[in-house]
Amino acid sequence: MLVWKIAFRNLYRQKSRSLLCGSSICGAFILFSISLGFSDGTYGTIIRMLTENHSGHVQIHRKGYLDNPSLHRNFKLEGELVNILREYEEVQSWSARIHSAALMFGEHKSGFGRITGIDPKQEEQVTGLSRKLESGRVFEESSDREIILGSRLRNLLKVEIGDEVVLLGQGADGSIANDLFVISGFLKADSELQEVNRAYLPLKTAQEFFSLGSRVHELALHLREDGYAREQAVEIQQKMPHEELEVHPWQVVEEAFYKAMAADMEGNWITQLVILFIVALLILITVLMNTLERQHEFGVLLALGTSPGFIFRSIVLEMTLLGCFSVLTGLLPAYALNWYFSQNGIVIEPAMEYGGMVFDQLLSEPTLSSLIIPAFAAVLTAFLVALYPAFKAARSVPVEIMNQA
Repeated sequence: MLVWKIAFRNLYRQKSRSLLCGSSICGAFILFSISLGFSDGTYGTIIRMLTENHSGHVQIHRKGYLDNPSLHRNFKLEGELVNILREYEEVQSWSARIHSAALMFGEHKSGFGRITGIDPKQEEQVTGLSRKLESGRVFEESSDREIILGSRLRNLLKVEIGDEVVLLGQGADGSIANDLFVISGFLKADSELQEVNRAYLPLKTAQEFFSLGSRVHELALHLREDGYAREQAVEIQQKMPHEELEVHPWQVVEEAFYKAMAADMEGNWITQLVILFIVALLILITVLMNTLERQHEFGVLLALGTSPGFIFRSIVLEMTLLGCFSVLTGLLPAYALNWYFSQNGIVIEPAMEYGGMVFDQLLSEPTLSSLIIPAFAAVLTAFLVALYPAFKAARSVPVEIMNQA
């Protein structure tokens, strides 16, 4: 109990030094917390943009399709599979898609585009297709001659809403596929980079155009809980009616994107560690100065029979308490700033592209981890940094110290 009293007394007695050191710890804690908040918010935004605007949380394909996409690697959308998805509670919605490519001809220009066949109602529930439109409207499923173009295709073909385009491709049976379509809408120019070269057709129209019958290439699933895509993919895989079907979470479907994001997150942690290292140096210098100024005091205590262990514990406890007080002081400001930046993000001009996602704002995310991790790191740093000065003070020789004083 005595060591606690001495630790509190020393903190109160050396107010200016305690304030300087405590401010450093508090500032580092707040900075670390905001940095983590922005990190969680930014990566969370990017993941939501990818899964809610493009890929979905989980996808179902025929085996080998992800490694080698082909018009012929398709599967039949039959009743048993549909019933499994309807009965599985974690699947909120799903959308059937087919993918291929075709030459596109406007009145004066031509170009190459990626064709995706969708059911507009299903796709709206999974990726919110209407949110991505810059102008025009989403076609109805019953519309068999309407098409939506990405911004790059619009500029390439020099077309407007209501214009006609001709598609020329190859059917799954080897036949030449060609037909005339009327443009019903355009995707936003700042939508995901995957979308700028894409053209959407009604699912049945695309199936007829590419001679696929009732077969599809992909089912994109939107889950109720987006944080458990890997676990849900495993469970859904076990329910599949045929071994030829594979179920993959978005981390596998967008593997290149996920690996790039994981590497970026590791780099972000290195930045956090650099911040902690700088603060640790500042704390170390402060504690060493404090120890040097109190050498006479330590010499007297040792001469009076105080054990070195007691001095060691008092210094370590003093710095640990200072770390705890500093974190408690910074909790409210850290949370308040994270909350503010979650409502009022930092605008990026021009918009930034990351892994095919385009976004123009950095948002924080005030999570529990953005407070707990920095708090633990700050207190642990204060504790570890105090060990060397405390050890040095405890090993001092009383007579030499008193003579130097």
